[in-house]
Amino acid sequence: MLGPLVKLLAAEGLDVTALAPLPLPALSRMSVTSRYPLDDTPPSELFDPRDSDQALTTAKALLVWVEQLDQPHG
Repeated sequence: MLGPLVKLLAAEGLDVTALAPLPLPALSRMSVTSRYPLDDTPPSELFDPRDSDQALTTAKALLVWVEQLDQPHG
């Protein structure tokens, strides 16, 4: 989900090197699995606190990157 988006952004000329070290596939998996569950298992049973911390850290890093796009470059 996020991987193809990053590729499209790069193809449009955006510098996405800051996103390379981020575990985007894991964040995508957690997002899709919790939003579109395959069964009745609640997300709290699918992911542990470490997964949650990783998702929050990754999401915060993505927000920082997106916010920088709105900054004037000089």
